[in-house]
Amino acid sequence: MPTPRRSLWPLALVTAGAALGLGASCDRRPPQRPSASADARANTPAEQRPSLTLYFLTELDGYLEPCGCQTRPLGGIDRVAHAIASERDRTPGSILVAAGDLFFEHPEVEERMVFQERARAESMARILDGLHLAAYAPGPADFALGADAWRALSSAVHAPALAANAGMTRSTIREVAGARVGIVGVSDFAPSDGARAAGAPESTDGLAATRDAVAEVRRQGASVVVVLASVAPRVARSIASEVEGVDFVIAARHEGATAPPPERVGRAFVLTAPNQAKGLGAVDLWLRGDGPMRDASDASAVAERARLDARITELNDRIAAWSEDPSVDRAAVEAQRRRLASLSAQRAQLDQRAVPTDGRFFRARTLEISPDVAKQPSVQSQIASYFRAVNEHNRVAYADLRAPPAPPGTARYLGVEACRDCHEEAYAVWARTPHHSAYRTLEDISKNFNLACVGCHVTGYRQPGGSEVVQNEGLRDVQCETCHGPGSLHVAARGAAARRATIRRDAPATFCATQCHTPEHSDHFDYATYLPRILGPGHGRPVDEDAGVAADAAPAQAAAHP
Repeated sequence: MPTPRRSLWPLALVTAGAALGLGASCDRRPPQRPSASADARANTPAEQRPSLTLYFLTELDGYLEPCGCQTRPLGGIDRVAHAIASERDRTPGSILVAAGDLFFEHPEVEERMVFQERARAESMARILDGLHLAAYAPGPADFALGADAWRALSSAVHAPALAANAGMTRSTIREVAGARVGIVGVSDFAPSDGARAAGAPESTDGLAATRDAVAEVRRQGASVVVVLASVAPRVARSIASEVEGVDFVIAARHEGATAPPPERVGRAFVLTAPNQAKGLGAVDLWLRGDGPMRDASDASAVAERARLDARITELNDRIAAWSEDPSVDRAAVEAQRRRLASLSAQRAQLDQRAVPTDGRFFRARTLEISPDVAKQPSVQSQIASYFRAVNEHNRVAYADLRAPPAPPGTARYLGVEACRDCHEEAYAVWARTPHHSAYRTLEDISKNFNLACVGCHVTGYRQPGGSEVVQNEGLRDVQCETCHGPGSLHVAARGAAARRATIRRDAPATFCATQCHTPEHSDHFDYATYLPRILGPGHGRPVDEDAGVAADAAPAQAAAHP
């Protein structure tokens, strides 16, 4: 792993703390910005409100915001902040926890990305500190820049990192609305793909360590016990089924924009949230006496209805077939009819299910962090400050960096103007597509020198004879040579056969889908659907002088595509 450049650390710290002013303020109150929905919930009769709400994030991966290239980008820590703030009047108290990779996505960071990734992690730490993160169970990628960098980040977030099986703090207890919530952490720092951050500590048997830590918080009077499990799913399930005294296991290592309903495993319930803050997990808890924790979640009821419906339908079909088969024992058929009646009775009870009025029960929810969720202004300002500072740093740091020269006899990139000389019609089509303005979209939001973004918005990025993060004059935007390859040999060729041999006529679907239109950056990309939007007369279609309006239809459609 590359050694972090210490000289960059002070600037990153300034970047991270400037916009929110969190480091200079002693005000530890949650952000105050009510919403109409929060006002409505505040009017709910007190006896119907939960005792407290547990919010949780899993596999945050350091994502401050989603990629803006998606059609409906989910996530954004500024939207998470608003979602929590808008619910603040809903319960007497709330608590936020996290499990899984918090600061980084991968356990190794490329040397040229160190400043950018460190500054982003510091911004995330200070934002989470402002959201009053109560505790977290770190993941293997959190140590991507080494143990010292991780300790600095953990100190900035002011939340205990819990890993009972890795020599860290085992547990913590938080007083929330009169309830003592015991939080235990367990982490596995050896990821399944074999990559391991050099600074990550050694982890031991998570089951035994969790059992001891849970018993400890119970002895300290915890009425609710939550295990933050940054471990493999099978280990999280083993903890839920085998460790006595656990109410909830918040399981990391979940990928995707949706989360399954709560799963009862033994006496505990396993919960997770969408990764990268695409969704915020929430557990509303009613603590009205003793007894086992019960699940009153709407999502659980829906899932159970679907499960019973499927079993009832399947059994109905089988009984119908058995009834017409004289070789099937009649007593066995009647036994299956009684089983069917029992399943139908269970299904009817679900429809008549009443909300519990006493004891301990919960309702789990997932708050989708969609573009419809407002952004918390102070956090939004922090994120914008980070991107501006990174842009300015990279503009200076990489000002003289150039792409490697093309080896003798191989093609280099010339830029779109060289193509325009012979392909005016194709140029006119391209000029009306989103590819033409790809670089400007980054300039508008101070990301044109961002190493995580620029590669898909310029031509020939880091390719021999191509462009670099700053040195890309003439190769900005997604130009002809992005799809057709570097064009110097094509321009120099003489004769139709030679010209055809020196250029790539069509970019295959795999090229588009692996270079830039990945699921992360272009969630609805389909080659057959998108291809016509960049074609037109002289560019994949014949030039028709007599049907100018019709010929322009495809480029116009492309220009309208986001």
